[in-house]
Amino acid sequence: MLDAGNPYMLPSVLVGAAVYLGLTVATDASLLVRVGALLAFVVVVPMVLNRLFGDRGGPSTSGGDELGEE
Repeated sequence: MLDAGNPYMLPSVLVGAAVYLGLTVATDASLLVRVGALLAFVVVVPMVLNRLFGDRGGPSTSGGDELGEE
């Protein structure tokens, strides 16, 4: 679930980075809070979204029917 093929990974990383930068600029949050928010968006959110909305569909195996076998 936590791999580059997860369709929710890139958007979550981008949102996590934006939240981290926003917390850095707008508040006086500690480093621990900022890193925690970043990890929440980068690790937890894509796995939860992938579990909620299902897998992206695994590779299809057909047994070689379309290889021209008659």
